[in-house]
Amino acid sequence: MKENQWASFSGQQLASVYALEADALGAIAMSPGFDNLIRQFDDYESYLIRLLNDPIHKQNVDGLLSEHSVVDTAVPTKLLAQLFCQAQLAACAELFKGWKVDELQLNREGLRAVVGQASAEIIKVSKIPTEVHPGKYSKPQRQVMRGIDVIQNVDTVRVLQILKLMGLVSIQASESHQLSLGVGNGYRDLYGIHLIPRINMEKQREKVKFHFETLERQATHTVLVDNDPAYKDQFDALNRKEEGKVLALNNDAEESVKRLEVEQKELHLKRRNLVVCLRIDHRMVPDSRIFLNLISRVIDSRADLIMTIGAGNNLLEFEGRLKCFDEMFASLVELGLKPVRILMHGRGSSAQKRSKPNFGELAYTSYQILYCSLERDRII
Repeated sequence: MKENQWASFSGQQLASVYALEADALGAIAMSPGFDNLIRQFDDYESYLIRLLNDPIHKQNVDGLLSEHSVVDTAVPTKLLAQLFCQAQLAACAELFKGWKVDELQLNREGLRAVVGQASAEIIKVSKIPTEVHPGKYSKPQRQVMRGIDVIQNVDTVRVLQILKLMGLVSIQASESHQLSLGVGNGYRDLYGIHLIPRINMEKQREKVKFHFETLERQATHTVLVDNDPAYKDQFDALNRKEEGKVLALNNDAEESVKRLEVEQKELHLKRRNLVVCLRIDHRMVPDSRIFLNLISRVIDSRADLIMTIGAGNNLLEFEGRLKCFDEMFASLVELGLKPVRILMHGRGSSAQKRSKPNFGELAYTSYQILYCSLERDRII
């Protein structure tokens, strides 16, 4: 979580983020066509299959991509607006996981009240000092940090569903051999990327309630990489508990990729077909060509690359992240690949862009998505 150390990990912060995400759901719930949208989540997997097999949808999505495959969402088209509404509903299945919300409360005022009531106790937890080791958190502090994990997951779900709804990512968890870089504590990479949202309508006497839940899916094998020593104990525990499904490496990216390369040869781990860098720190990718060459050593002949950037700790860091994506996009194009870049913010100067994310709060949301179907022979 280095990139968000400035954020107040407190009950107040958590409650405010929940309220902001819930408000977006309330706005969608008050819009025409909401009933049709939410019914798609009774069996979302089947809905996605139908949608992606629809030639008209494919034609419409192709029309979203400009000549340079950059999707500017500052003034969304009707199709983009629908995709974003669907992605936000999917994200809220995680946000409200386990909750049952009365249909009369599915509006901005009603959801504010629901979140306010649920936050009444947690909001009292003061800011958690960054120097406190996770093993020494009090019970209320652990509750706040679990809530922060959920918020990180909400952003992850939203990003992945945007890519899936656009037909860019279709790989199933059971087919995924994943490499995730800069993972923090690893929660979102393990439990957010492949999550299946579900929202069921339940009748209870005279009332109708919407039950929010998610179905957990996990990649067949995931390699997690983060060099922050704060995660060493957690990574060691993951390696013990998830042996055979997870390899968590508390080292630099280059050293970790070398280790993975050896394990692929000696332990017959499969080559990676999914590479993920969520809200990446631009300093992790000082040179896009070197980065691509590095991951070429461990990927299959083809692999999905998913990268996102956040706000950074300040404007200078945000500008560094934008420059990183500029260079990565240009490199992929020069290599003859077809990257897609989705801008999830308003227009204007860097400061204006940073102040206008499409979703969520600055500290926890993604500002841009970069997707590319990699071909190993092109990036070696």
